[in-house]
Amino acid sequence: MEQRVGDLVFCQFIIANKDMEPELVCMDSSGRANGLGVFGAGGFLFKVSVGLVRRLLAPQSDIIKDLEKLFPFELVVGMNGRVWVKAASVQQTLVIANLLESSENMTAQQRHALFRRVAQGAL
Repeated sequence: MEQRVGDLVFCQFIIANKDMEPELVCMDSSGRANGLGVFGAGGFLFKVSVGLVRRLLAPQSDIIKDLEKLFPFELVVGMNGRVWVKAASVQQTLVIANLLESSENMTAQQRHALFRRVAQGAL
């Protein structure tokens, strides 16, 4: 697939050194794309803290499990703090993005209460 300026690319650095040009790859060590490459027309890209990134990338992330109960969505989380999300509609996409950003400083109980209100259509 051809890349253009402005495309969102999920990739890995193989060279990242201040004295050299960075080199990116969109294939894993087996030569397969495995989810890497240019992705998703549409969706919403935003920035979160590295702390939230770690919580989202945890193997059994409570935040993601709770979000999955609300709407089906696609999520890409980068170690650089960039998060891309896409749901069935623009409204659902923005709700998911806002919930992710809001959940950063919430306790689990506060998050459950907020997600419950969203599921009931109160927000």
